[in-house]
Amino acid sequence: MAFALKWAMAPFRLLFGRGPKSATPEILPADPAWTAPPAEPVDGHLPAEEFVLVERITRLMTLDEIERHLPDILGRALARGWIDKPFQAAFMDDPKQMLSTYDVHLPDAVEIEVEAEPGKRPRIVVYQVSLGGRKRRLLYLQLVMMAGR
Repeated sequence: MAFALKWAMAPFRLLFGRGPKSATPEILPADPAWTAPPAEPVDGHLPAEEFVLVERITRLMTLDEIERHLPDILGRALARGWIDKPFQAAFMDDPKQMLSTYDVHLPDAVEIEVEAEPGKRPRIVVYQVSLGGRKRRLLYLQLVMMAGR
């Protein structure tokens, strides 16, 4: 009886998020022997090396992983760009290279572009590039300031 009930409830578990977990991104643990040098504040600010996008080396290899985790990572990068202009300039020049500098690795079939219009905040667009060179937009991200009352 318990087996039959479990089988009958399976579609509802999937519907309400209590079903089997989907694949998680491949995360490689950091070297446990490595420790970061202590940061020395300069003019009351921590150096840029103290900023991390992810806690461990992260490889986002499937579209599901990219759509689930990349918006959070890009949001952190955009927010960092508001307060760190050298970071913003490097990120806007080559976002994919900057992500790999901060231990976020994407497949070659994924391309990231920055669209900046005068008077507007920059928008980050993530594309999947097919073998024929055709681009399909996966997602875009743009920080928007909102005030409430």
